[in-house]
Amino acid sequence: MRTEKGLSRAARLLTDSVEYRARIEEKLRALVGEIEAARTQQQQSIQALLEVAHELDERSKERDTLLARFGALGATAARVSGLAVKLGDRRNEGAGEQELLERLGDIRGQMERVAAEARALAETAEAGGWTEIARQADALRQEVLSTQNKLAMAQRSLAARAPS
Repeated sequence: MRTEKGLSRAARLLTDSVEYRARIEEKLRALVGEIEAARTQQQQSIQALLEVAHELDERSKERDTLLARFGALGATAARVSGLAVKLGDRRNEGAGEQELLERLGDIRGQMERVAAEARALAETAEAGGWTEIARQADALRQEVLSTQNKLAMAQRSLAARAPS
C-alpha cells in the first residue's frame, strides 16, 4: 500500500465496501419491512379467524337453545296428547259429561299454549335464519291446531248433548 497503485486499490476497496454496506442496509430495511408486513397480515388473519370462531360459537349456542326449546315443546305436546288419550279412556270408563267437558276445556287451553309457543319458536328461528327449525316448529303448531279443532268439535258435540 505504499505505492500509488496499492493506495488506489485500497481506496477502491473502501469505496466498494461502503457501497456494499449501504446496499446491504437497504436490503435489510426492505427485509424488515416485509417481515413487518407479513406479521401485520398474520395478525389480521388471526383476528379474522377469531371473529369467525366467535360467530360460529354464537350461532351454535343459538341453534342449541332453539333445539332445546323445540325439545321441550315436543315433550309438552306429547304430554298434552297423552291427556287427550286419557280423556278417551275416561269416557270409555263412563265418566260424566261434565267431567269430560272440563277436561276437554283444560286440554284445549294447554294446546293453545303449545301452539303459541310453537309460533314464537318458529318466528325466532326464522328471524335467526334457522329455516329448518322454523319449518318444524310451524308443522308442530299446525298439527296441534288441527287436534285442537277436533277437540273443539267434540266439546261442542258433547255440550249439545249434556243436560243443562
